[in-house]
Amino acid sequence: MEILDKKSNRMSRVIVGVSERSEFPKLQRILDFLSLRNLLSNELFFTFYYFVISLFYFFLVWYHIEKCIKKGKS
Repeated sequence: MEILDKKSNRMSRVIVGVSERSEFPKLQRILDFLSLRNLLSNELFFTFYYFVISLFYFFLVWYHIEKCIKKGKS
């Protein structure tokens, strides 16, 4: 198994033993949590994005309707 040493930015070989295997489920849970958190933040971003775009189009249509109503009165 190869891991990346973050401080030296080089690959080093690690012998997988009993202790590393027992820590693997913990690592897997952490990585699963990070991916879920990432997914949640992406969903929140796109939800906010769609909300802002919807508001923009709502006010754009509202502005044009008001403009047409005022044009019809004069």
